[in-house]
Amino acid sequence: MQTMERPIVVLEKARPPEPPEPRRASARDVFVTIVACLSLWALLAAPLLQRSAEAGPVGARRSAALALLRPLVAISDGLFLSRATGSIERALGRDPDEAAGGELALPAFALPPDEFEPKPTHAGPTGGPDPTESSPPPAHEGEGNGEAPAEGPAAATALRTPTRSNKLRVAVIGDSLSQGLGPAIERWMNPSVVRVLSLGRQSTGLSREDYFNWQAGMRQIVEEFRPDLVFVMLGSNDAQAQISRDGTSIPVGSAQWVEGYRERAANLLREATRAGTHVVWVGIPIVEERQRWDFYRRVNDIYRDTASADPLGTYVDTWTPFEGRDGRYTAFVRNERGDLVDVRAPDGVHFTPTGYTFLGQLAIRAADQAFGMPEKAVSFHG
Repeated sequence: MQTMERPIVVLEKARPPEPPEPRRASARDVFVTIVACLSLWALLAAPLLQRSAEAGPVGARRSAALALLRPLVAISDGLFLSRATGSIERALGRDPDEAAGGELALPAFALPPDEFEPKPTHAGPTGGPDPTESSPPPAHEGEGNGEAPAEGPAAATALRTPTRSNKLRVAVIGDSLSQGLGPAIERWMNPSVVRVLSLGRQSTGLSREDYFNWQAGMRQIVEEFRPDLVFVMLGSNDAQAQISRDGTSIPVGSAQWVEGYRERAANLLREATRAGTHVVWVGIPIVEERQRWDFYRRVNDIYRDTASADPLGTYVDTWTPFEGRDGRYTAFVRNERGDLVDVRAPDGVHFTPTGYTFLGQLAIRAADQAFGMPEKAVSFHG
């Protein structure tokens, strides 16, 4: 019987569908995407850029930047993008309103009854001392009254003894340098009897009262916090023109600028001391950029003269303690054990945490020498 052969069927494997050809973006699409991204970035960054421009030197560049940024900020506010920028700034530990000028926002603090309020002990400074004088205030030395120099502060200028129910109230104000000094001061204080407020604001100083007015800020601090002691550290941003009351620009370094700066420093000090508040004016330290040295030394002289003219004010030099043996800038100093430690930030202006620790000790020692820091208020001695 004949068998029939079945045909062999070869089954081919099904080929997978070919992937769609990728869509090629045209040059126009790329351009539109780039423009959209840059526009979004500009709207998000506009509030930060505007605050930076407001703090910048007076001139055509600042005016042009503000003219460009103001409508962008208005659009950003209208689209609520500025809120997103503010949230990011807060997440990074920065206050989005910090550099915008305006008023200080002091935290809630329970003040003692009115009878504990510091009482004015004098009418404030009436004039500067001899420019060649760099010694402590005359009231601390017993000059002018026939008395022998005292070893400690006079009774009229001594800080009060704090208690748990009436803590010593301390404020630290100024520019970004003071923002590092404030926490260092707080670390050296006994929190059970001392309350420290760190109120420094970036890009501020005495030159640009149109941007932020520290005289008004001090008045607010005195009224709302009634501090016993204030540490002032500013000036690193002040090498720029002042804005006069009539809106004209006063060139930095001119005689009118120096006169205006002295007046502003005296007004700031007077706002504090006329209410009985003690003031330690911390000088600007040596910086890496040598071109700044001349200006910083001159304003340090103004701070020294201003503080020395008031029995409730004192000045502390931070230039010499942080300069090298050759008189130049150095990022390292020797600690109490004789070891070299890094005390300056990479920018050559600010300090490392260790550097701020040293700076805080210098400032507190100056307060102790001038006003007698209560022993239980400070956690270090010597």
